[in-house]
Amino acid sequence: MNDEPILHKTPQGRTAFIIIHGIGEQKLLETLDYFGRNWIKYFQQKNINVQLEHMITQRRIYDFSQVDSFIQLSSPDSEEDWIIDIHEYYWAYQTENKITLSKVIQWLEETLKGTIKFYNQPHNKDLLADLLQQQTSKKIFKYRLRTLVIFLRLFNFIYPLLRLVLWLFLFLSSPFLSGNFLQSAWKQSKQIVTPALVNYVGDLAIYATTHTKSTHYAIRQQILTESLTLLKSIIQDQQADYDRVILVGHSLGSCIAYDTLNQLNLELNLSSEQNEHLAINKITGLITFGSPLDKIAFFFREARKKEQYIRSAILEHLTSFRVRPEELSSTRYFRKNPIQSHFEHLHWVNYYHQNDPISGHLDYYQNIDNVLMEYKAKWGNPAHQGYWNNSHFYEDICQRFLYKSESGGD
Repeated sequence: MNDEPILHKTPQGRTAFIIIHGIGEQKLLETLDYFGRNWIKYFQQKNINVQLEHMITQRRIYDFSQVDSFIQLSSPDSEEDWIIDIHEYYWAYQTENKITLSKVIQWLEETLKGTIKFYNQPHNKDLLADLLQQQTSKKIFKYRLRTLVIFLRLFNFIYPLLRLVLWLFLFLSSPFLSGNFLQSAWKQSKQIVTPALVNYVGDLAIYATTHTKSTHYAIRQQILTESLTLLKSIIQDQQADYDRVILVGHSLGSCIAYDTLNQLNLELNLSSEQNEHLAINKITGLITFGSPLDKIAFFFREARKKEQYIRSAILEHLTSFRVRPEELSSTRYFRKNPIQSHFEHLHWVNYYHQNDPISGHLDYYQNIDNVLMEYKAKWGNPAHQGYWNNSHFYEDICQRFLYKSESGGD
């Protein structure tokens, strides 16, 4: 008989997750619901008793105040003093149906060029070798991004014909149909023919806009402003008094989470009395999964003109949070990067899956734990969405951020 004590683990302290959803047609509170239900399911599997409450508070979001609904998980046992609050930042309504197919293809091709150039650099040969070693023999393309480009190019070729045929069918059938078919046949044909992949990648292309005069750039800036305002409000919430605040981003949401921290880090480099009172030590974690961060970084690099080395270096300095030093442009006219990191304590974990075309091992950044997920899922959206209900995903988060041992030490 084994007399060793059974090691029992429970969450510790007061934790706030800020969950940021990814690409797709998301609805308000849908991500909060899904993330919360899967946490409850995980705790039930671990025989950890949990109770759920709907909480509300007043928060300033962008340039107005609104009621923030969030959920709180806690133990019904008064002796177990821990809570997990889950907040949602919702942005999907700002990018819906705001980009054309041709712009999506252009963004993908620029990103592909940047990806190839990155892995062909001499100091990245080891990263390329690791990448190719992880690919299975069944993979047709060297980079999964190329698959998307080829698919969308082919689709763009037959797209006008498909729309014309479907429009003719809807137009002739409209007297006999009801419901959605009562709207414009031409508009309806676009909604039916255009694959969901275009809308998904379209969100990425909108967010990666570099031209400040573009309406897409204004969307990007508003998303970041709202996200940063929410983060500041939560870490300054004296009533909640969180021990740790963890940003969690799926897909494009991971880019928003990263850029939010990068923007906050920029502000902390300025001497501001307002920023001096921010409890930034409470921001202890960044969790990214299904993340296209490398791909967006490659697009930004490819979009910059080589001859504009001063502009390129400045833009790189302004987006240099956790970027590997060797990836920053070197010029004898700049002695150093004026942006210093204020988040050395932050633990960044990136989860990815080999069959997820959006995600990948993040090689453009440093001080990051890349975790390969191995759940069974087909290539494409099943793999991209599979993290949410995978118990190993939540177990790993708990081990890294939430658990403490009640016997036998930590």
